[in-house]
Amino acid sequence: MGTAQPGAFSGRDIALAGASTALVEAVLFILVVAAGASSARIKEKPAEEAKPLPIQVRPVLDDTPLLKQGGKVKTKLPEMWKKQAPVQRFEEKSAPSTKAAKTPDAIPTSPVAKADAAAPPPDAELAKQVDQELLDATPDAAPTVEGEGSPDGVKEGTETDPLKARAVSQYIAKLISWFNARFKSPTADEIPCEELLKLSASVSVNVSADRSVTGFTVTRPSGNAIFDARVQSTMQGTVGSELPPPPPLYPEILPPTLSPRFSGKDSDCKP
Repeated sequence: MGTAQPGAFSGRDIALAGASTALVEAVLFILVVAAGASSARIKEKPAEEAKPLPIQVRPVLDDTPLLKQGGKVKTKLPEMWKKQAPVQRFEEKSAPSTKAAKTPDAIPTSPVAKADAAAPPPDAELAKQVDQELLDATPDAAPTVEGEGSPDGVKEGTETDPLKARAVSQYIAKLISWFNARFKSPTADEIPCEELLKLSASVSVNVSADRSVTGFTVTRPSGNAIFDARVQSTMQGTVGSELPPPPPLYPEILPPTLSPRFSGKDSDCKP
């Protein structure tokens, strides 16, 4: 085998090796600088704030009785109410007696009756104190209108059953509230408060037998374009909707038409 002779590398090879070395060193220098710049941008992790820990507080009850939770008591109406005669009660009084025991415990606590006072009936109800003597109550006033109905009704009324008339009134009020709950009054940015509180619009609503809203007509607009447009959009959204059912005892009281009224007073606007 022959050995390499001096001068085997040309000047071009030596220059290429030097350029490669310089390129590698330049790349390493750029990487070091980039690593230092990226490490300088790392932010310190903020310390976690202490979160409040909820605790259960048990109140110490005193001797005062607490209000018992419950519901309304359903009252049953009698078939016919009759005015009862007032009960006459007599004040409890003491009188001398030869049969009284001669002990301190036998001393009466009630006042002593007068000598000429009449004795109460044997079956009379006694009380510690009576404010005044009750007199017999006057009889019920006769109705001014003849025929079937209720004394507290009106001449223009048509329903003879007071319970059904009350159910109809409550059901219609429930339906009107159903429409009012879907009405969103304009804001103070759209209509000034002083004007909004004075606006109102009335609507006539048509209802089918299956409680569906079939149509409507604005019978009395407010005169304000923004308010009336809001009424139109609200009612248009109710067409095809199903209304709440009537009471089970009176399923036939659904009216064919309703007359809801929308007012600017129901808005959150404050004068």
